[in-house]
Amino acid sequence: MKEYIKIITRSSFSYLWISQILSQVTVNMMNFLLLTRLFTITGSSIAKELLWVTYALPSIFFGPIGAASVDIINKRKILMLTNLLQAASVVLLIFFQTQSIFLLYFVVLAYSFFNQFYVPAESASLVLVVDKKHLAGANSIFFITQQSALIVGFGFGGIMERLIGFNGSLILCAAFLFVAFVSVSFLTDMKDTTKIPESFEKLITKFFSSIVEGYRFIKSKKAVLYPLLLLLVLQVPLAIIIANLPIIGTQILKVGLSYSGLLVVVPAVIGAFIGSVIVPRELKNGVRKKALIEIGLIFVGIAFFGLSLGVSFIPLIYRLIASIVLIIFAGIGYVLANIPALTFLQETTPAEIRGRVFGNFWFMVTIITIFPVIFSGFITEFLGVKLILFLMGAGCLAIFTYMYKSGNELIENNF
Repeated sequence: MKEYIKIITRSSFSYLWISQILSQVTVNMMNFLLLTRLFTITGSSIAKELLWVTYALPSIFFGPIGAASVDIINKRKILMLTNLLQAASVVLLIFFQTQSIFLLYFVVLAYSFFNQFYVPAESASLVLVVDKKHLAGANSIFFITQQSALIVGFGFGGIMERLIGFNGSLILCAAFLFVAFVSVSFLTDMKDTTKIPESFEKLITKFFSSIVEGYRFIKSKKAVLYPLLLLLVLQVPLAIIIANLPIIGTQILKVGLSYSGLLVVVPAVIGAFIGSVIVPRELKNGVRKKALIEIGLIFVGIAFFGLSLGVSFIPLIYRLIASIVLIIFAGIGYVLANIPALTFLQETTPAEIRGRVFGNFWFMVTIITIFPVIFSGFITEFLGVKLILFLMGAGCLAIFTYMYKSGNELIENNF
């Protein structure tokens, strides 16, 4: 706990963290507000799937460009500008609100486009505002913030829509983003050390060559490639769980739709918080990152197996308690696997290429998760959500087995 206090009280970190809190809460509030608005207007689940695709499109086409820009343009200015432009896109929806779904899709498209620059800038900036010895703790704080924002965003979005309406909630989202803009404006300049070419032609050439360089670097360095691949794989079950929250609540926990998100997300975040406390302490005590990742994969795999098979044989009165305990274990395991891999990736990636690596990471997350999420919808529709949970559990244990046998050969011994 002392380490967390030491990190949070560092002004440069706190400015970036405030921006992350408000950005994450806003994006989850927007998810809730726009999903419910779309369903109210269309009554179609297909329209909600298209919203997912719309949000993914900018990442596919502009993710690498956003990643490359972070290593060329001042990171502080990118954070400021993207917060301000995202706020403007929300205001656009307030002033030109109609029953047309196309405006909703356009706002999501614009918001996601600006996010392709914000996210890699935030990831690359984190390493610059904390000492290397505090990096694992800082990652823990950012990770738990991201998970907590799911509860706050979805829960707070529903409450605010009832209290102040759809437009009032959007005004609140825009205000959050403006405060985030003000917060990052207090950061010191974080300029790239690379000299920017004077001519436009050379600048364009350098810009796109830096994108290619980012991919070549990832491919050529095992110490970067394999942790990155692990982090990518870990994003798939997270995306599937979020997409199937209502069905998990009704089919596994046996609760109504209105309680589904709360009873899945809250235990998961509790587990994530516990894991975020464990990881920095164990790393400081000399426990290898590889060992923590393996334990985390076991926790997640067992939790998914338990939810898919075990709770079905438990009397209904105890099923909810057992399910919540398993979800807490999944949250702990996910953090144990995620944060050590993320910390190792940040430590081994040179500062001058870090923006491209993490920007390309989020670009690849979108590519990798979009099809499993859509595919999981078909499996859930025809075969039930238990099969999805079983397959994800089997996948986690398969990754554990491979890491346990071959992990040392894949990456150097200090992993």
